[in-house]
Amino acid sequence: MLNSCVMHRHTGPASSITVWAGIGYHSRNPLVRIAGTLKSQCYISEVLEPVVLPNLQVLATAVFQQDNARQQVARIVQRFFVNHQIKLLPWPACSPDLSPIENMWSMVAHD
Repeated sequence: MLNSCVMHRHTGPASSITVWAGIGYHSRNPLVRIAGTLKSQCYISEVLEPVVLPNLQVLATAVFQQDNARQQVARIVQRFFVNHQIKLLPWPACSPDLSPIENMWSMVAHD
């Protein structure tokens, strides 16, 4: 539960913001706010290394799921998964409605 809410009003040109979220069976990750477009190296340095990797390291049998967005299937990201021995859930292309995180966004919007 958030103790405070900070609202910002943006009056200039629209800027791109990406929000990454992760949920587990008994846990959730903090939201990661990325200004601009999320590219593969940024995905590694701002999401995978600081957030995903520490959480997966404490869950020996964890399987990571992602939705096959372009930055997630890049060779550099796939090498990261192999190098860190991260098991991935096979995921069919263009299937966002199968992702449980999609149900969370409406809850985030109401908090």
